[in-house]
Amino acid sequence: DFKIEFGRFHGQIILADEISPDTCRFWDSTTHEKLDKDRFRRDMGGVEDAYQEIMRRIFGENK
Repeated sequence: DFKIEFGRFHGQIILADEISPDTCRFWDSTTHEKLDKDRFRRDMGGVEDAYQEIMRRIFGENK
């Protein structure tokens, strides 16, 4: 689940928002491990590692 913000500027629809673990829910599709803000909210630990993993997957970096 995620949120987006949009509006009109000079008659055009503008979509603008961030995509991050703070604004979206990310789960690993194989392990179902939570990789988002729920790690912090539920005191699951490993918040920084989870955010780094999201960045690695988005940018295609190797571990």
